[in-house]
Amino acid sequence: MSYDYYGIYRSCRDAAWQCQIDFDIRCLPVKLKSATSRAGIRVLRNSQVGELRGEEAGASIYCNGNWYIVYDDTLDTIQSRIVIAHELGHILLGHEYKYAELRFGHVNKKLKCEREADMFAVRLLAPACVLHELGVVEATDIAQLCQIPQHVAAARARRMKVLEARGSYYSSPLECEVCEKFADFINEKRSFGDML
Repeated sequence: MSYDYYGIYRSCRDAAWQCQIDFDIRCLPVKLKSATSRAGIRVLRNSQVGELRGEEAGASIYCNGNWYIVYDDTLDTIQSRIVIAHELGHILLGHEYKYAELRFGHVNKKLKCEREADMFAVRLLAPACVLHELGVVEATDIAQLCQIPQHVAAARARRMKVLEARGSYYSSPLECEVCEKFADFINEKRSFGDML
């Protein structure tokens, strides 16, 4: 089975946009607690429940009809945000479970579903159309505005340079709707000249 990168990219991107629309995300940094709450997903610190295994930084667990995201709360806030968004990606992308007991685990192994969850997470936390509207394309600025790890922001900055060169924003109705959701935030940042 070949890995259809663009098809996967498009589905992860569209899922992130749909999440921003459905969970009424309107500003950066994305308030993950609000988004997961609207999705009916409980987020738990591992120190509360002791569910993580081995090198897992996070896990999404389906139990008794409910979804839970467990994250390693020894991580700093910035890293925790990307782990939680990654686990939310597993859930919303409908990935097959890693373990028989209906569980995804976030580890450093980059299986196809892990790469997809990563793509979802960065597009949820750092939406390209919003960054474009604000003119925020450098890694340090993206990291600060979106509250994501520097290495994640660096990858996003590389992608932003490609997107800026293409200049093909707003070809999707979903992207247009996301930009509309963020309109007040974008206008406020512009009016105060405060991109960061």
